[in-house]
Amino acid sequence: MRRMRRTGMVLLLACAPPMVFAADDGAASQNSAAPAKALTPLAEVVVVGTTPMPGSGIDIDKVPSNVQTMSARDLDRPGGGKVIPSQATDRMGSVSLNDEQGNPYQPDFVYRGFAASPISGVAQGLAIYQDGTRINEAFGDSVNWDLVPMFAVDRLTVQGNNPVFGLNALGGAVTLDMKNGFNSSGSELQASGGSWNQRAGYAGSALRAGNFGFYAGVGGFDDDGFRDRSHTIIRQAYADAGYEDGTTTLHLTFSGADNTIGAVGPTPIEMLADDPKSVFTYPQAMHNESALVQLRGSVEPSPTQSLSAQTYYRRFNQHLIDGNTTDAEVCENDDGYFCFGGDGEYPDDALYDDQGNPVSTSVIADGATAGEIDRTRTKTDGAGASAQWTLTAPLFGRPNHFVAGASYDHGSTGYGAYGELGTLADDLEVTGAGVVIDQGQSATASPPIVSPVRVRARNAYTGLYFTNTLDLTSRLAWSLSGRYNHADISLRDRRGDTLDSDNRFSRFNPGTGVTYRIAEKTTAYAGWSQANRAPTAGELNCADPESPCLLGAFLVDDPPLKQVVSNTYEAGLRGRIESALPGRLSWNVGLFRTDNRDDILLIATEINGFGYFSNAGKTRRQGVETALSYKLAHWKLHASYSFIDATFRDALTIASNSPSADDEGNIDVRSGDRIPLMPRHRLTLQADYKRQRWSAGAELRAVSSQYYAGDASNQQKPLGGYATVDLHGTYAVTHALQLFAEVENLLDRTYYTYATYTELDDGLPPSLDLNDPRTLSPSPGRAAYAGLRLSF
Repeated sequence: MRRMRRTGMVLLLACAPPMVFAADDGAASQNSAAPAKALTPLAEVVVVGTTPMPGSGIDIDKVPSNVQTMSARDLDRPGGGKVIPSQATDRMGSVSLNDEQGNPYQPDFVYRGFAASPISGVAQGLAIYQDGTRINEAFGDSVNWDLVPMFAVDRLTVQGNNPVFGLNALGGAVTLDMKNGFNSSGSELQASGGSWNQRAGYAGSALRAGNFGFYAGVGGFDDDGFRDRSHTIIRQAYADAGYEDGTTTLHLTFSGADNTIGAVGPTPIEMLADDPKSVFTYPQAMHNESALVQLRGSVEPSPTQSLSAQTYYRRFNQHLIDGNTTDAEVCENDDGYFCFGGDGEYPDDALYDDQGNPVSTSVIADGATAGEIDRTRTKTDGAGASAQWTLTAPLFGRPNHFVAGASYDHGSTGYGAYGELGTLADDLEVTGAGVVIDQGQSATASPPIVSPVRVRARNAYTGLYFTNTLDLTSRLAWSLSGRYNHADISLRDRRGDTLDSDNRFSRFNPGTGVTYRIAEKTTAYAGWSQANRAPTAGELNCADPESPCLLGAFLVDDPPLKQVVSNTYEAGLRGRIESALPGRLSWNVGLFRTDNRDDILLIATEINGFGYFSNAGKTRRQGVETALSYKLAHWKLHASYSFIDATFRDALTIASNSPSADDEGNIDVRSGDRIPLMPRHRLTLQADYKRQRWSAGAELRAVSSQYYAGDASNQQKPLGGYATVDLHGTYAVTHALQLFAEVENLLDRTYYTYATYTELDDGLPPSLDLNDPRTLSPSPGRAAYAGLRLSF
């Protein structure tokens, strides 16, 4: 943890007891000479935000849902470069990872079976906010975790059962409170290196002069990757300039990133058996750039009121390149031309280029295998504003906390994609031949119609919300909340008018709940809420099974999708035990159930890389969440366990690339079948021991089996579970200098976090004989890192 200047210690202790409690499970400052009884009232108040905007905090014992937090100390643990999702899994039992990309810097954050993923096509079910600004991407609601500067995060909060967080909060919301000159102090420098030639580090500094505060930091990773051709470069920067005088605050913030990620993706199991580092077709990489500028402020016109507002501008650029096999093949009746789909007969099924010409087989070398390079570019300019009023005046003579707010988010996205015919070499590298595939030039082409795409998408999201918590008695609190969401989504085709569409979605989502303080430090809670997710522009224009899209690249004009609506029920207990035991014990246990109506799923087809989006009836995620933390003298122990049962609730017949599919490429899903990529059991155990100069600790993470993507009928053998063990340690050379080391996956276990199927019947070089359609994304083997941290 960063060391604090003496001049800032009084301020930090005066204004941040809730954050210290959330980070340290309520332990009082051991540097104070005051009697324990004097500190007890401060230790009992934990404040968490109940709206997207900062400043709406309320006592956690009055929140009718499970709330999990991680402090800067929890997130900023020594070791190899990590991103938010991988750090959250260390402590939050209900958070798991899917890693389709096969790169540790672009995982899916999965909470209660709902994902916040960087992958186009994954159903996005979580709302993500950075200091009050929604950072789900405008075009597809995806979340690029590599853009978040983790070194600048002061606190991470995950919570469910609250409609106030708006669109995508089907499973809950993740809020990131960032550092500034008032919640941080001093300067810090960290540098480390280790396995796979990783170099990581950051530098950050917080200054304060009277009512003015400033924080700035830069950091990044340079990593060759544990798999072939997976070199990753992460560059991030963050700065906050603020003014606070007790009743007025004003902050101007910048967050930026420029990252190149080797996203190698899943590999056939037979190739992994020969070489765990192997990749299946390349190049595969993405380049992400972002810049976010925020201006936010608040004023307290009276002791019981506060007004806050913010505005932002965000620019996001993404370039993807993806080498693939192709469905282009020599025509059956004319070996001088390529055909694409259909019966493979020239001229009806001839492959056309973007100039309107049939493509000759002479564009690639004689006897070479055809391949395809797919490229996409997404450029989004987003802007928005929000305002909020908080009133803490009594209601009917009882303590009451009321918050009302409004938000507006606008995004304008230019999206382009095209496929280039090329040559697939024996080592599975694809080299472009300069021929852009455009089946739209053919009057007789059979679906799928692959053509270049260039569109302009605009989305405007408006939200009006309120939340109120009334103390009915000294022990019983009642919460009532609601939000009205309105989404306008339009698409304009820049190459014609076939993709033009306008879509509007509106809904009011209510929520209510109660908390009851059973004993001084034990609280029961129960709540219910609704939330909705509007289909994105990408989903709305890729929803026709007769004309599937090349995923993440091509769109077609399709029937409209319905918005997803969720109902969440939640109940549990949380508490602390201090006097009956030496040390301090905190715990929670809860039950939850979320039912989705008109869930949107990505349906894969028998053609590699092609699929479509469809409303898939009702789905359910339900389960149990538990956590236990114990602090005693030099020891800190933590355990968490979650059980998540994610199932389909309607019988469905859907397309699939599973080996279980019938001759028409369909599978029958029954009510009760498990949703793929959703492990039922997850366990985390942590133990840390600290002396004066050194500390050591270990973590165990265990995850149960899960079904492959595409196996919604649960007919194939699932992907096996896994368990990993990590070790870490630190040594303080001086008051300012600390050395650290970490070993990840100590037992060198081979495990996988993502699995799907790939068609291997044709399209591969003759030298490669593959028959097993199972395709996996492996995780790293044993890795070691070491470094130093300088604080002053």
